[in-house]
Amino acid sequence: MLRKLLLVAALALPAAAFAEDRTFTIEGGQVSVPVGLTVQVKAVTIGEDATKVRLLASFDSHATNSVNMNDGENAYLAWGEGEQDRLHMRQISDNRWMRIGNGQTMEGDLLFPGVIPSGTAKVTLVFNPGKTGEDTNAPGITLPLELKP
Repeated sequence: MLRKLLLVAALALPAAAFAEDRTFTIEGGQVSVPVGLTVQVKAVTIGEDATKVRLLASFDSHATNSVNMNDGENAYLAWGEGEQDRLHMRQISDNRWMRIGNGQTMEGDLLFPGVIPSGTAKVTLVFNPGKTGEDTNAPGITLPLELKP
């Protein structure tokens, strides 16, 4: 009897471990930089093993024909100051630099393998860390996001 009870408990445990995705609609999650790039985050979804960011990016510039949003360093989501408090973006297979041309708009889901800890109220999305918004090749973007249910 005890053996059957342990078997039933062991089978039920993995099902209980699967938590539902937590989706946050983002209000005010938008930034424009001087080179002509506007980035808007529409939603953040925290799943069991990855975090997804719904993003819209538009580029219109008199300074250059295109920019890379994911250039020398990988884009990341951060919720603290240290390297241990960030998730790096999985590169897009057919556009690993996230190049966007003048007059174009990109919309889609960016995947960040890993999970943001529950209870985290704010994250920061960073593209081209250490660069300024005036960079005509790979402008820096730092976008704070509030995770309100």
